Amino acid sequence: MLKFYEPSTKDKHLFPTDSRYLAYQYYYSYSVLWKEAVGLTIAKSDTALYMHLEEDDCFLLPVTDDLKAAMAELEAHCNESGQRFQLECVPTEEAKVLEAMGYTIEHTRSLDDYLYKSEKLIKLGGRKLQAKRNHISQFERAYTYSVRHLSTEAMREECYKMASTTWLDAQDCTTKEIQDELRALRKTFDNWDELGFVGMLVCVDHHLTAFTVGEIIDKDMAIVHFEKGDTSYVGIYSVINQLFCSQYLSDVTYVNRQEDAGVPGLRKAKESYRPDLMVEKYRVTKP
Repeated sequence: MLKFYEPSTKDKHLFPTDSRYLAYQYYYSYSVLWKEAVGLTIAKSDTALYMHLEEDDCFLLPVTDDLKAAMAELEAHCNESGQRFQLECVPTEEAKVLEAMGYTIEHTRSLDDYLYKSEKLIKLGGRKLQAKRNHISQFERAYTYSVRHLSTEAMREECYKMASTTWLDAQDCTTKEIQDELRALRKTFDNWDELGFVGMLVCVDHHLTAFTVGEIIDKDMAIVHFEKGDTSYVGIYSVINQLFCSQYLSDVTYVNRQEDAGVPGLRKAKESYRPDLMVEKYRVTKP
């Protein structure tokens, strides 16, 4: 039977170091930022790395070069331990392989990752992205601003303070979603060097107005983990998105801006940038 435990820094080498899965849940940073929120535990055998999410009582796709053997090992574990056999966030290619092996797959649209070509997010060309260019022009005409590399602990603390104050003022601070995201942001800043993140902030008249945090996986994909701004400054999100991609991600093919979680406003915002690729994710069960 597999032995699951809470991951730590010593397990970093177990996670993928390239963009083979595209979905952000399969990278070490996810285990650091969200393990408390989702109850993430892992198990490692000679066959695969397994990840279990207690919150939804499910597994992620085994990280392996032998999917058939890994699924057999996972099924045997569930039969022996009594854990529910169900996988979530399985990318399309692997889901189709599992379907051919006899498993049942179901698309979960709210978990799909949005991927954009970095070149498009930088240039914002074409009629469909005219509104984004207009927002940036409006911001540049209205404000005197500066851009800074998120390089010091003091800057990161200021960003955390801004985010927590903004969220707590605007929403019910007792909700689990708010607290989970704040905890993930805290872990982002506390483990900055280990995670190898990059970040920048935008200041208007020396006042912190927005910040963003990302991770470059390889030449094919980067992940945007956080992007927060003061919406009283019209166009601020269009500005920081474009600036971050142009300054840090210009050599990366795709930028993964994660899922919309089924939130209508978030879905509208992500769709407005016209994604170049959707990483569809599937639920996998036994028939």
